[in-house]
Amino acid sequence: MAIYTTLFLCQPSELPGGFPGWRGPLAQPIRREVRNPFTGKVVVIETREPEWPADAGPEQGKGPQVVAIKGSYKTYLERRLPPFVRQCPHWAAKGLTEEELDPLVEAVGVTGAFECALYSPPSSGGVLQQFPPGVLGRLSQLSPPQMEEVATRWAAIMSGPDHIVPGEGWLPTDAMGILKPLVELARKATGDQQLYLLIET
Repeated sequence: MAIYTTLFLCQPSELPGGFPGWRGPLAQPIRREVRNPFTGKVVVIETREPEWPADAGPEQGKGPQVVAIKGSYKTYLERRLPPFVRQCPHWAAKGLTEEELDPLVEAVGVTGAFECALYSPPSSGGVLQQFPPGVLGRLSQLSPPQMEEVATRWAAIMSGPDHIVPGEGWLPTDAMGILKPLVELARKATGDQQLYLLIET
């Protein structure tokens, strides 16, 4: 299944209008029983996800869809974006998740975790998260030599035993290919805009 990733800038106050039907996190985490989809076992988790009506669950019969892409892939990625995200400063990519971006946060020297900005209805399957405080400022201020250093650190983390896929690893050039457009995006931030990560399948 394809994972589509879009990083975009906007003011926090704009999010609810930009994602109709999505809900903000609860003020405090609650304990909830959930069934592990792989084992079927019921476990108790702490979550800030709001309750959803029963009819907001996964749509029956909806599975991965095969799409024939005509023209450039970049154009395809742009056209599939929600209208609100398309009008924001953004960078559309594929296959990036927290698994790859958490190490970037570490590589730029920021301590913190992604926070869910809004929760999508269960039928959507989308994820909208805000980057940890400080990442946007660090990215926007990186000089070319500093970008090389961050790319090298990021590649080293991604090639370590906690992240590497057997037989694969990241080179600094792989990291730089992602870092460069992120730095360009970060430099477009104005006012109290924040950096968000939208993941869709």
